[in-house]
Amino acid sequence: MLADVRTLQDIPRIGDKMSKRFVEHFGSEDQALSAILAGDIASISEVEGIGQRYAISLIQDVASRVEGVNVSDFLRTRESTDIYEKLLDIIKDFAHTRYSRDKLHVFFPYPSTKTEKILQIRESVSYYMETAHILEGDKTIADLLPKIAQLNFKHQYPKTRDRVIVTSDQDSYEYARKRFSGLIDVHFSRSLSEFIDISRGFSQVIAVGDDYLAFDLPEDVEPEFFTDLQDLDDFKVIPEKEIFAFSRNLKSLESSIEVVRLLRSRGINFFDRMDEDTLELLASTLSLIDEDGDIVHGTDLEADRISEAMDNLSSCVGETVGFVNDKLNSCLEKSQMTLSGQDMLKVMNGSIEIKDMLGKTLHKSYQSIIKEGVDRICNELQLEKKERLLVDSLFPEEIMHPVEADVDSLGSLKQYLNKKVQNKKFNHKREVSRILSSYREIAGEMVREVLDFDVGFAIGSFALKYDLIMPDILYSTGIGFKGGRNLFLLSRHGEVVPVDYSIGENSFSPEGEESKVVLLSGVNSGGKTSLLELLAQSIILAHMGFPVPAQHMEISLTESMYYFAKSKGTLDAGAFETTLTEFSVVADESAKFVLADELESITEPGASAKIMAGILEVLSENNGTMSVFVSHLSEQIMENTACDIRVDGIEASGLDADLNLIVDRSPRYNYVAKSTPELIVERLSKKTKGKEQAFYDKLRSKFQD
Repeated sequence: MLADVRTLQDIPRIGDKMSKRFVEHFGSEDQALSAILAGDIASISEVEGIGQRYAISLIQDVASRVEGVNVSDFLRTRESTDIYEKLLDIIKDFAHTRYSRDKLHVFFPYPSTKTEKILQIRESVSYYMETAHILEGDKTIADLLPKIAQLNFKHQYPKTRDRVIVTSDQDSYEYARKRFSGLIDVHFSRSLSEFIDISRGFSQVIAVGDDYLAFDLPEDVEPEFFTDLQDLDDFKVIPEKEIFAFSRNLKSLESSIEVVRLLRSRGINFFDRMDEDTLELLASTLSLIDEDGDIVHGTDLEADRISEAMDNLSSCVGETVGFVNDKLNSCLEKSQMTLSGQDMLKVMNGSIEIKDMLGKTLHKSYQSIIKEGVDRICNELQLEKKERLLVDSLFPEEIMHPVEADVDSLGSLKQYLNKKVQNKKFNHKREVSRILSSYREIAGEMVREVLDFDVGFAIGSFALKYDLIMPDILYSTGIGFKGGRNLFLLSRHGEVVPVDYSIGENSFSPEGEESKVVLLSGVNSGGKTSLLELLAQSIILAHMGFPVPAQHMEISLTESMYYFAKSKGTLDAGAFETTLTEFSVVADESAKFVLADELESITEPGASAKIMAGILEVLSENNGTMSVFVSHLSEQIMENTACDIRVDGIEASGLDADLNLIVDRSPRYNYVAKSTPELIVERLSKKTKGKEQAFYDKLRSKFQD
C-alpha cells in the first residue's frame, strides 16, 4: 500500500459519507483500499452511489497519484482521447468478464519520462501475447472465463432452525447471543428438566458448560457438550455459514480452478501460491456442496439412505396399509369358523363376544400379515435394526379392520430419521466447513488472479486476432513501419491494404529523407486520414506498452501527442481563435507527436496556408517533435515557408475495371500529389447515363482544357 494512502479519505474525492459506503460494501476499510489500489472497477461500481464512470475516473485518479501522471498528460487533445477510447473499445471485445472490460481502463499511454513503466507493461503484455498464441482456438477457456466474477462472501446466511445452543451460565448465554445473533437459537436453562425440554425440540443440541454431564439423560436427548464456547471455531457450531458463503460463489470458484488446471496443463505457470495438492483439496471439497449450501447426494451413503427413506416413508407406509388390508380381506373371505356347543352357549349368554372368538381364530394370520407389512416397509426403505423397532409400532397388535398406521408412531419414526440424517450431515458439514474456512483468503486470491489473467488475455487475444507486434523502441527521433494497418478499418472490414511509411530517423526512412515535419498531400479517398489515424493508433499503443498494427515498426517515445481531426466546415471567429490557442501550446520544447488533418478548413485557403506554414516552422525548430499535417494546400504552404519541410504524396493513377480508384496507399517521399478530382468526375461519368452523364462529361472537359 502506498505510504501516503492509509485511509480511504486520503484518496481524492472520497469524503466521510463515501468512505462509509465503501466500508459497508467491502466489509472493511482495508478491503476497500485493496479493491481501489488493485483497480477493481467492477466491484467499486457496485458501491451505492457509484456508477461505472465514477469508478473508472476514481481508479484513473488513483493510478495518476501512484504513477505521477494521468491520461491527459500524454493525450493532449479531445481527438487524441477519442482514438484512445476507440482502441479500448476494440480490445474490450476480447474480454470475457465485466471485471476485465472495466479494468482495461487502467491502461493508458505514458509519456517518455515513464519509459521504465512502459517497458514493464510491454514485458507483461508480451507474456500474454505468447499465452494467447498457446491457447489459440481453445474453446474451453472461452467457456470458463465468462462464468467467473469477484467473490462475494457477504451473502446473509439464513437462520439454522434445527440446532440450539443451551447453557446454564449467564456469561456464556450473553456471549452466544452476541456471537451467533440471527444465525442459531440460544437458550438459557435453569434446570435439568428445562434443559431436556429444550433439547427435545431440536435435531442438534450444543450444550455449553458441565452442569448436566453428571446426569443420565433420556435416550432421545443426545447433546454435544463443550466446556467453553469461546474456544470453539464457527465451523463447529454453525458450519453451514461458511459452506453457504462458498456455495454462493461456487460457479466462480469451480470455473477458476478449471482455468488454473487448464493453463498448467498447457505448460503455463499460473498461480504458484497454490500447489497441486492444495488445489485438488479445494476442488474435491467444493464438489461436496451444492449451490444451495447443502451436502451433495453421494457424499455419505448412510446419510443418503436415510434421506431416501424419509422421502419415501409416507408413500411406502400408505401403500403397505393398502397391501395389509387387501391381505386381511382375502384371509377373512377364505376363513371358516366352527363353534362347539360350549362356545355357542358362551356367545348366547354374553360371556364372550363373537369378534373375540373370531380374533382368537384369526390372530395368527393377522400377526403374520402385519409382520409381512412391516418387513415390506423395512426392506423397501432399507431400514436398520433400531429403525425397524420403530416400524413395529406403526400397526396395532390387536386385530383391527381396516388396519390404519398409527399417526404418532409414524411421526416418531420421521423425527428419529430426520435427527439421524441431520447429525450425519452435520458432521460432514463440520469437516467441509473446516477445510473451506482455511481457504477463504487464498480462494479469493485465486479468483482475482484468474480475473486479472482475463485482462491480460484480452490484450493478448486482441494482438493475436489483428496480428500485432511489439514495436522496437528508438533512441533517435522517428517513427517508421512496414505493413501498417488502420485498426478501425481492420475491425470493421476484416482486411485492409497494408501501408509502409516513416518520418524522422529510423531504418525505414530512405537515406536523406529523415525529415521530422511532413506535409502529406494526395487524392481524395486515397487514405491520408486513414494513415494519420494509423500513426495515432500506433503512437498511443506503443506508449501504453501494447503491440501495434504493423509487420515491423520502430518508434521513439515522446512526452505527448496532439491529434487534430478534420474540422467540419469553416470555423467561426471564436472557434478559429480556440484552434489557434490549442496550437500555441504545441510550441513548447518538449518532445511530441503532432498530427493534423486538413487544418486549412479553419479559414479561407490563402490565410490557412500562411497559418499552417507558421505552425510548421515552429514545430521544425524542436528536434524532439515529429509532425504530419494532411493538406490539399501543400504548394501554397511551401510558398510561405523557408524551412525544410518534406512533402509526401498519395496519388491515384487511374480507375480499375470496377471504376475504383487505383491508389498506392503508401505515400511517395518528396512528392507533391494532386488530389485528382478529375478521376472522381470520370468515375461518375462512367457510372451514369443520359443527362447525368452529359453533366459529368461537361465537367471532365474542363480538366482537359
